[in-house]
Amino acid sequence: MSSSSSAYSSSTLQSILQIQASIAKYLDFEGCLKFIELIQLLKPTICLSQQPGLAESDAGEDKCPARLRLNVHTFLAQSLSVDHEAMKIIWRAMANIAWNFRVDESCVHSFGQRHIQCFLDYGRQNGIAFYHLMPPVRHCLDPRCVIKPKTSKKDELHRRPLKEAHSRSVTVFTQSFGPIPGISTSMFCSGCQTRYYPNYWVDRAQSTRTFYRIHRTFLHVTEGIFMDIATLELFTTMMLTSWTSASNCARIYNEAIASKSLSSSLPAAYSKSMVLEHNDVWNGLSLFWLLEDSEEEDEVLQIDHVAPSQAIRLRKALKRRNLRMAGTGQEAWNHVCDLCCWYNDLPDGTQTFLRSVVTDGITIGRPTCSIHDCDIPLDSVKHRFCPTHKDQNLICAVTSCSAPIDEGYQTCSLKDHRALEAYNDIHNKAMFQLKLRLARLKTSQPTDAFSTDDGQSTIFGDEEVLIDANGVCDEKSEKGNQTLRARFGRRRTHNEELCVASCGVILGRATFYGSEAPNGVRTFWKTLFPTQKSLPGVLWHDNNCRIMLMLEKEKDTYFSHSALPVDVFHFKCKHKAQDDKCNANCNPAKWPELMTPDGKWRFNSSAAEQANAWLGGYQAIVREMQADRYEFFLDELIKRRNRNIIKDLEKKGKNPHEIPRDFLLKPDTPRVD
Repeated sequence: MSSSSSAYSSSTLQSILQIQASIAKYLDFEGCLKFIELIQLLKPTICLSQQPGLAESDAGEDKCPARLRLNVHTFLAQSLSVDHEAMKIIWRAMANIAWNFRVDESCVHSFGQRHIQCFLDYGRQNGIAFYHLMPPVRHCLDPRCVIKPKTSKKDELHRRPLKEAHSRSVTVFTQSFGPIPGISTSMFCSGCQTRYYPNYWVDRAQSTRTFYRIHRTFLHVTEGIFMDIATLELFTTMMLTSWTSASNCARIYNEAIASKSLSSSLPAAYSKSMVLEHNDVWNGLSLFWLLEDSEEEDEVLQIDHVAPSQAIRLRKALKRRNLRMAGTGQEAWNHVCDLCCWYNDLPDGTQTFLRSVVTDGITIGRPTCSIHDCDIPLDSVKHRFCPTHKDQNLICAVTSCSAPIDEGYQTCSLKDHRALEAYNDIHNKAMFQLKLRLARLKTSQPTDAFSTDDGQSTIFGDEEVLIDANGVCDEKSEKGNQTLRARFGRRRTHNEELCVASCGVILGRATFYGSEAPNGVRTFWKTLFPTQKSLPGVLWHDNNCRIMLMLEKEKDTYFSHSALPVDVFHFKCKHKAQDDKCNANCNPAKWPELMTPDGKWRFNSSAAEQANAWLGGYQAIVREMQADRYEFFLDELIKRRNRNIIKDLEKKGKNPHEIPRDFLLKPDTPRVD
């Protein structure tokens, strides 16, 4: 007995043997199994040609047809190496057993591995594809869209059946087979003018794509391209665990997976691209993550149908998600465990808890408006100014000058101003200059491992740089502010600020635009912890001494019940021993709760630096991202990293759990002064 028969029960095999005896002239036993397996793979295509039943529960379209359409008949005959008459006899003999054979998805996958070559050899010429993707419904989903059948004697109303099937060729990028030709079919409801696609339906009146809330195997990434979920999950894991860029995800797929595919069997004239591009990876992951997020939030994803590109089509959904993630939006925002929270049982039987978080920044960033602290997004990452400040493009680049520029220059006509621009142009490509800028970028790895671009125009040539008569002046001049200075190139956001529980779980993130000033940290904390109950008892920061001075000066009592120590390493190595204010306010030894009975520090005060080391690996990936995608990308990877850390904490017995959000976000009781 063949190994391919392992998917069949003994009774089914016995039935096949009995039937095979009557058609032994055309098919042997292995041929009968092949016929059954091909029918299972062809079922979606065969069902498409059948009229759906009137009722939604009527599986009329799933009944075994009396005869096959010519293209399916021809495909089967060619695949089984029999003539048309023999194929008719085989269908009559084996149709019922082949059609009613029930197998799980894994068996169908194994059938595909055995017979995919048949689809590549004979499918295209017969309008048949190995992957035929179609709507998961055959009736309109709108409960108002009903019809009364002419043959019905009762006043029965039924959902309107979908008609007008439109099919188009697509490429399906899979993990198992590489890129494979496919067919995507949509169907139309003539009542409400809605067209149904494999992943979503489009309401003509609203021109929106509404995604089905179903289990998906394939995702419609862009026009003409589908990707299977397994591939998108692989790319997600690669990005999360090894800082793999979209370009390198695409390259790895094309070199390691697509190279093993069967696309070489396609005719030379096949017009669809079988090469995965980095934009396809980004579009696929963005949609995949948005859909997962919508399901987790028990929402339905809707995006524009008409848009210049998939990236623009997704932008509104990205913005909505970004707004929700700001402040308390991370799902692990209310996380605690034995490493970041100390529960203390008091003599009166009550229990208190002390949460510890560490805040620190890392200098990765994206292009932003060149006006200091402006947070308005750029229309394009290539621009220097946002729409509100775009008139600054016409103003001299010298920081103290407001004169208009001359055409073709970034400075006005003053000789010494023009000299600074000439100096910048000359030294912009000098090797020592490039090395200095590369060091400033702190790029750990390229986005494309085999890029042949010289990189000067995209990596160095438009980076922000301050120039004075002596050259690059990133540091403040020893002569004070009197030296003439000019600012060329694009500004980037200053840093990403992370607030990390002492166990390593990231509770929140914020983009700082101009600097990591104390007021920025205070604003970040108040946004992240908007109530006194949500505010951790310990807020580590290496600049807490300056933050405390600011709070005292402004009589801000919001943090009066929290300890604001400087982390242990910075206090010992980077803060002056004779600084009485720092010693009085921020010395971690001031708070006995931060020490265990055996004299060890209770909490890890370097957790943020460890998280920043991970986040820094994405510098090369995010540095040219548009603002919405940048925010979305970082928040998504932080969410997934947190999940992995929490799983590890569970394995280590650290009791990870969540404090109810309702408790933490309960409005503060007004203070009575």
